[in-house]
Amino acid sequence: MRQTIFIFLSILLTNLSYCQNNVLKTDFINPPPENKPRTWMHAMSSNMSKVGLTKDLEAMADAGIGGIILFNVTAFIKKGDVEFNSPEHIDMIGHAAAECERLGLSFGVHNCDGWTSSGGPWVPAEHSMKQIVHREIVVNGGRVNEKLPEPTKRGGFYKDLRVIAYPALEAEVQDAEVSPIVTSSDPEYNVDMITDGKIDDRSWLRVPEGDTTYIQWDFQQPYTVRSFYLNCEKKRENGITKLQTSEDGINFKDAVDFKVLRQGKKEYAIDENFDPITARYFRFVTDMDFEISEVDLSGVYRYNDMLARTSLFMKENHSLPPLDKAPEDMMVKRNDIINLTEFVNDDGVLETTLPEGNWTIMRFGYTITGAVNGPASDAGRGWEVDKMSKESFKLFFDGYVKNVIDASKPVAPNALQYIEIDSYEVGGQNWTEGYENEFEEAMGYSVLDFLPLYAGRYVDDTETTDRVLWDMRNFTSKMMTDNYFDYFTELCHDEGLISYVEPYSFNAAFNELDATKKVDIPMGEFWMHQRYQTETAVSGARIYGRNIVSAESFSALPEINWQGHPGSLKLTGDIAWTKGINEFFFHRYAHQANTKVEPGMTMGIWGSHIDRTQTWWDNAGKSWFKYLARGQYMLRQGKPVADLLVFVGDGSPNSSYQRRRINPALPSYVNYDNINSDALINRVKVEGNKMVFPDGISYYMLNLKNMEEASLPTLRKIAELAEKGIIITGEKPKVLGGFNHSESEYKEFDKLVEQIWSAPNTLSSTPWEEIYEKYEIPKDLVIEGGEDITYIHRKTDQEDIYFFYNNLENDKIFRCTFNVTNKIPELWNQETGIITKIAAFDNNSDGTTTAAIKLPAGGSVFIVFKESSKNVSSINSEFALENPQIAASLTNNNRLNYNISKPGNYNIMSSNGKSESIRIESIPDSINLTNDWEVSFPKVKEGSKTFEFNTLYDWTKHRNQEVKYYSGTATYEKTFKLKKRMISNDLKLMLDLGKVDIAARVILNGQDLGVLWKAPYKLDISDAVVKGKNKLKIEVTNQWTNRLIGDKQYPDVSGYYDSEQMPDWYKNNEPAPLGKRSTFTTYDFFKDGGELIPAGLIGPVTINYSKVIKMNK
Repeated sequence: MRQTIFIFLSILLTNLSYCQNNVLKTDFINPPPENKPRTWMHAMSSNMSKVGLTKDLEAMADAGIGGIILFNVTAFIKKGDVEFNSPEHIDMIGHAAAECERLGLSFGVHNCDGWTSSGGPWVPAEHSMKQIVHREIVVNGGRVNEKLPEPTKRGGFYKDLRVIAYPALEAEVQDAEVSPIVTSSDPEYNVDMITDGKIDDRSWLRVPEGDTTYIQWDFQQPYTVRSFYLNCEKKRENGITKLQTSEDGINFKDAVDFKVLRQGKKEYAIDENFDPITARYFRFVTDMDFEISEVDLSGVYRYNDMLARTSLFMKENHSLPPLDKAPEDMMVKRNDIINLTEFVNDDGVLETTLPEGNWTIMRFGYTITGAVNGPASDAGRGWEVDKMSKESFKLFFDGYVKNVIDASKPVAPNALQYIEIDSYEVGGQNWTEGYENEFEEAMGYSVLDFLPLYAGRYVDDTETTDRVLWDMRNFTSKMMTDNYFDYFTELCHDEGLISYVEPYSFNAAFNELDATKKVDIPMGEFWMHQRYQTETAVSGARIYGRNIVSAESFSALPEINWQGHPGSLKLTGDIAWTKGINEFFFHRYAHQANTKVEPGMTMGIWGSHIDRTQTWWDNAGKSWFKYLARGQYMLRQGKPVADLLVFVGDGSPNSSYQRRRINPALPSYVNYDNINSDALINRVKVEGNKMVFPDGISYYMLNLKNMEEASLPTLRKIAELAEKGIIITGEKPKVLGGFNHSESEYKEFDKLVEQIWSAPNTLSSTPWEEIYEKYEIPKDLVIEGGEDITYIHRKTDQEDIYFFYNNLENDKIFRCTFNVTNKIPELWNQETGIITKIAAFDNNSDGTTTAAIKLPAGGSVFIVFKESSKNVSSINSEFALENPQIAASLTNNNRLNYNISKPGNYNIMSSNGKSESIRIESIPDSINLTNDWEVSFPKVKEGSKTFEFNTLYDWTKHRNQEVKYYSGTATYEKTFKLKKRMISNDLKLMLDLGKVDIAARVILNGQDLGVLWKAPYKLDISDAVVKGKNKLKIEVTNQWTNRLIGDKQYPDVSGYYDSEQMPDWYKNNEPAPLGKRSTFTTYDFFKDGGELIPAGLIGPVTINYSKVIKMNK
């Protein structure tokens, strides 16, 4: 009976395993719809139409795109009539949602007008982002009756917080007593406005072309300055900004070079302190136009990096230099601070009595940062919502997103799935209503006792100043992540939707991984100039148990324009896959509101043009989208495999570490993820010698970064890991992070540090190679000759799935050693859906598998291990590397097949040391098909559309001007003959098209063999050829570039550039008045006489033979 049950269970498990494997294969070949790539769809400058939306969405569904996020963006493009958030606009969105429902597409919107970040005109100033501001005066002790100057009041909003007094610093008294004469080389510049202590208004400082301009201070006697502050907007990113000094007002010398900091989308600042400089004359000199709101040259020694330390500029905690040691006479003593708030009336008049001496009066309050969403339309632009207030964010959410949901959910209950927050580019904030109460509850002391810190003053001493600022930054980050990112997801869930968020910023001071905690699908981004910002999204997803990691994909600078195509985009996407991205949202698809023009709408200068109007949309586009769906399907199977966790530290703000920032440098075989303190403390446990997350992802090692300061909860967790044997690397912390600690807490800090860094498995800067060897950590994948190639590995219960690429400019056979034991490596080709078992592999004694894997230049492949290699014959991988003319594979029943491209006698070495002799007497010579083609150009307007090409060449070399500038698809046709002996069963025939610009559909004897959309343009035609005459048709497609350049020869009669408004013919969905032109587009990337790009089938075209040997054992 037991034996029967055992047999039954064995059969059941075998069948279950077979079914699971079969599902994997079936779904790889034809992935389920949710694996399709999706796209951001940009409705540009209020140009929308229902007919255009329908045509766009139908084209996406037909081509293999799975869904959209709809954006409204206003930039570069003439304005249409569909105002953002108007009834007409919401109706348009409802129509788009309904069409997605009909077509089986997913649907969602960005949460506001523009791409950054969360704002609109329905957000009142009191619900916008806020910052601390102040004004100060110096008064004599005794009876005080002073009208206090009002601090900055942006957007008509200001609230008092506290008025304080303290014994004036000597430098403050000196600043108050001097009245320098301030002038400018620009006579139109308003020097009075920009030295009023406020940042409400701005004045332009203009620079003559090719020259510099300045602002000058004449103190009329030598004066000592120690700090400089400037708040502005500017147009140019880089230029001269420096402080000069002079004794005579004529001869100036350079004193300090300034760095301009980007605080927000448009707001910039200079925030510098320096050693004392004494002179009569000072000049701020620049070669850039600045719209300046405030300039302050002061004798007060403000602490360094004031804007960053108070969360108004993004500089990561680990990048902040140590706080300067200020002299004692620059310290404000906390015990000397007097709260005068109750003595100030509603008109801002202070009436009180102060002890004798000079007193600095500071009036603190808060206003808005002035940040607005963008690039947005006039109807959709407004204040950015307060990121620290749930009440404010709910008001914002209901003002637009709720309108979209109410219009879309009834007509698209299945399609409406998500809402997104895109790039955070609107700067920081450091206050909100009630901030001080929540800070005290969290930190155990009042931030109001340290208000001079917001004015750049030291309080008590350098250490106290540093510790309190550390707490302030950490708390500000938590307020943003809790009340903005987390709450956004909560509101989405309330509506039955999921959240997409890009949880990072270059100018806002929050902890990026903390921002991923509640997000359903975190997003990264990657650009065609090889800028990848993916670490936070990938690591955040993995440490918080999310399987899908999305990305704004193939973003591009203007040089890509209409020249981009799937073949040129592929490798960039492959690299993104190895970084952990497994869902692409294209950046971008431009909504074509007018359906009668080509190539039509653009996003101005931005993005890869992945549009239905592209010449390659229906051939290369469809093939590429299928390629992506297969890859994304594979990259969602099982769990990711990595060896290392990189801890980003307790200090705020912090982001994720890129590979190049990890020292010692990581070998390419080490994959890693970042982790924050929350996930480390609450989601990691130890099993055996690995750290394990609840979903089973595990890691061998923990590398500590940003550890100058650390918190006790973090150190307690690290001590637990060290005690359980986890390998820990990194420098020990020097300081217990934050303020207001007890003596016992400081003692515990010292004890934990000693405990961790005395553990035998805690290391400082040991090279990774030594760590792997010492602790016998298996290397997951070693690619010999591909040391700069990245890879990804995912593991299911039955399979190990690897993916890597060849970034070289030539074909290469890589010797790859995988951390997989006794399994057959299979190549899963995501381009064709074909699965091939590799026969060139070795099962090594250390439990690894070495395989010889050939990839073309720019090629990539999935390597899947699932089937046991026990009793399976394979050939030696080293032999395969040395004999590239022999390709060995296994059949379904694991019999050896050889594909040999050259005649000769071969002694094939097997992995078990045995050899087998094969003799190839002859292989047919290659057949050259380069000459005598008939080529048809269906879009040629005048004369014949068909031409005889005696040989193949670039269309741009053709004497016919319409062919020279042709864009679209042309058809090449010819016949060739094959004898019976040339198509025998033991021969493999490969059609090689040579050079193609850029895509080719091959049809042989009426059989569509598919689209070749990237190099190498090769195809197996063995099953399609026949004895005798063979008819070959090749449909070749190029890009829009040449036609757009050719059209520049003729005048533009469209009227597009005659007004700021979109022409009526466009808005009415009428054909464009083109004149002699063939094209209309909304952005000029090219000039008359611009350089044409290669086009067509250039060849040489050949048929190449190889011999197929099928072994019987």
